[in-house]
Amino acid sequence: MSSRAAIGICMAVAVMVTNSFGAAKRQATLIPLSGGETRRTIGADVGLSLADTCVVSQNKEIVYRIDGWVTGNELYKALLDPGKSCPGAYPFTVKAINMPMFFAGATPITVSVDIEAVDSVTIPGCKVPGVLKAISSDYGLQVPAGGGLFDIWIPLDTPFVVNGPFFAGFFIGNAIDAAAGAAVLIDTFPAQCATYNIWDTTIGFIDMCNNQFYNFPGRLAMEASGFPGGSTADPAPAISWLLPSAGDLLLGQKELWAWENSGSKIIDYVSFAYSYNSGPYIEIGRDYDGTSPLRDGVHTPVTGNGFSYQWDFSPLAEGSYTLRATAMDTLGRSASATVTVTLEPTPPIATITSPQTGQDFCSPLKVIMSTTDNNISYVELARKQAKWNYAAGLSAFNQSKVGDANGSPLDGNHAPTEFGDYYSGPVSAALLLKLWSDRGYSAPMMNGGVLLSVDSVTEKLAVNFKTRSNNGTSDELLMSGLRDYLVAKGNEFTIDARRHPDYFTLRTWCEEEQRGVLIGLGGNAGPWLAVNGFKGWQQPDGSFTVTVSNPVTGALQDLSMRLGAMGGELLYLGTWHPIDVMISIVPKAWIVSRTVFAADTDGSDGWAVTWNPTGLVEDSLYFFRSGGKDATNYRGYSTVLLRYNCSQIYVHGDFNNDAVTDISDLVLLINYIAKQGTPPAGGGTRADVNCDRYVNMSDIVYFINYLFYGSSAPCR
Repeated sequence: MSSRAAIGICMAVAVMVTNSFGAAKRQATLIPLSGGETRRTIGADVGLSLADTCVVSQNKEIVYRIDGWVTGNELYKALLDPGKSCPGAYPFTVKAINMPMFFAGATPITVSVDIEAVDSVTIPGCKVPGVLKAISSDYGLQVPAGGGLFDIWIPLDTPFVVNGPFFAGFFIGNAIDAAAGAAVLIDTFPAQCATYNIWDTTIGFIDMCNNQFYNFPGRLAMEASGFPGGSTADPAPAISWLLPSAGDLLLGQKELWAWENSGSKIIDYVSFAYSYNSGPYIEIGRDYDGTSPLRDGVHTPVTGNGFSYQWDFSPLAEGSYTLRATAMDTLGRSASATVTVTLEPTPPIATITSPQTGQDFCSPLKVIMSTTDNNISYVELARKQAKWNYAAGLSAFNQSKVGDANGSPLDGNHAPTEFGDYYSGPVSAALLLKLWSDRGYSAPMMNGGVLLSVDSVTEKLAVNFKTRSNNGTSDELLMSGLRDYLVAKGNEFTIDARRHPDYFTLRTWCEEEQRGVLIGLGGNAGPWLAVNGFKGWQQPDGSFTVTVSNPVTGALQDLSMRLGAMGGELLYLGTWHPIDVMISIVPKAWIVSRTVFAADTDGSDGWAVTWNPTGLVEDSLYFFRSGGKDATNYRGYSTVLLRYNCSQIYVHGDFNNDAVTDISDLVLLINYIAKQGTPPAGGGTRADVNCDRYVNMSDIVYFINYLFYGSSAPCR
């Protein structure tokens, strides 16, 4: 476990350590050093002998060791200032961190290090650890028999440039046996707001020189190595917008997503800001973590959303705004990009609150809607029949036919000498372009009046996506590369994206709105897949069936989809994979046919419509779409997918279908959620009793409050 996960480790062990470790730390004792001890190194070789290396420390000398304090599974922090140790320090490139320690005897120790920014705001007048900036891998070390003083030098995975003081972190990732006699070292200057320790998140970080356990009479010994001047090899920042696009109408809230495309490894953060009526820019927020998945279909992609920010702009005034994204690196260099959009803070969306998507309905159908917009002039309802088995019409294509590097395209093009195994991104995107070509939009598949093959378009997209140089396709490069390709081919398509879609959102995009959609999977190994359609309805275990064009097998494949902790998950290669992102393309001029069947022009008594359908077939599926329009003619939509099923309408909360809602239903619910027992009658999604689209312990709590304390009834 790296230091990035240090706090998570502490949380996991908090219950165990609160009493025992806290009591142990109160028994810490101060032992003076003789001054003649030799310090041996058991960490990595970090090049301390290099001429340009400077060692940064806050300690002039180490005088004491603290016995009985170190327990393991804990994180230490020390404030370091290169400007006090190294002439002409800034910018300063930090390479490695060391925390000298004493051991009485042999012991294994797992360690990692990190760098955090200095937070001078949270506690006025006191510097505390702030945003995580850089980390190292885990290092499993062995303290030899005999013990003594040791330097434990650990290099950062990537050297990091600082322009001022920073907090160095040292994480001990395993429990240390008391017999090993592990001890930290200190000087004789007990400065507060300079050294910290955390072993229990209930207690939190403690100031080692000012706490309720044991006040250290000096600062923790910790060092950093590096060199003045910073790294000039990294290019200056460069940035562009991915979402939103110029001219977009944003309703209520939106993910802001920018791509820092310089390739620099020293980007500090991306700041998002807005300007109204050519006024000054006001910062929305910053993202310090630009980690982005590379989906190669071979390895597990990392988790991350790139440089992005979820923006709730409901307090702002309606109108035209300029959004600015600014990338700042650790050398103080920056780059900005702007996009102009229209904000509608109180969107004219009449959200369908009843019935909930995925439910059954029978005649009469009463649709209840709610909205935060007081200016909605009317709401109309439209329906569109969903096919029991829907297929968009995608082709199948095997990625082993592309990515050739040796001039023999028929040999399979497999990694590591060729690139076909990494081509799920360009193949899936090319299949979407072929889908739209088959629907009459052939420009993206044309070159000089000649219709291109899927493999030819795939190779062109692979260039835009930089698939070969990266051995895979990142989310940002797929979005930007596909956008640039489509703009060059006539700019007749709109591109959109959404994180962690559930089944109903995915099906609405694909079938109801008829978009071409591909999805990026997390997990081992996460590929890009183009979505072809859906089969049937909910299975007894609560899952649904999604059909994808699988570039690995070169075939259309049916996969199970369920709700997970973050959203939709797909059963791929026998393992549940989270759907991290879905990306869609649709022509700007594309029109979807729907049947308007009702309207409400007076919201004074709430927005609601009652419909008495006739001639519907049992077990048929329907999309219902509410469309609201406000005084400025802005429009917003809400969609649900329902099954017409009059043969079985379940009582809300009656999970065992005995026509009574009682404690036996609670037992069934607990067994299903906590013990993977029998799902409720009607399918597993009925266990989502609070309708937050997640099936978890909060549904049990909700049901208990309903059953015993008179709270609102379950929504399913």
